Amino acid sequence: MVQVLAATFKEGVFKPDEQPALSDSARVRLVVETIDGDESSRRDESWAALQRLWQSSTFNSNGNRLNRDQLHERR
Repeated sequence: MVQVLAATFKEGVFKPDEQPALSDSARVRLVVETIDGDESSRRDESWAALQRLWQSSTFNSNGNRLNRDQLHERR
């Protein structure tokens, strides 16, 4: 089971912002990634990069386009 939780590291202990769905004394693997300021700005930058990629990439086979009947051909 994978859960993504935000937590605060204070006095040598990770304190989650919300209660994880774990049994008492469960062992877990932590992958620590710092949250630098506002995550929405990073999300906006990622979205802009993806849109630039879409605009710069073209896929055109120069072939005939299939109509609905050809796409849903029954045999």
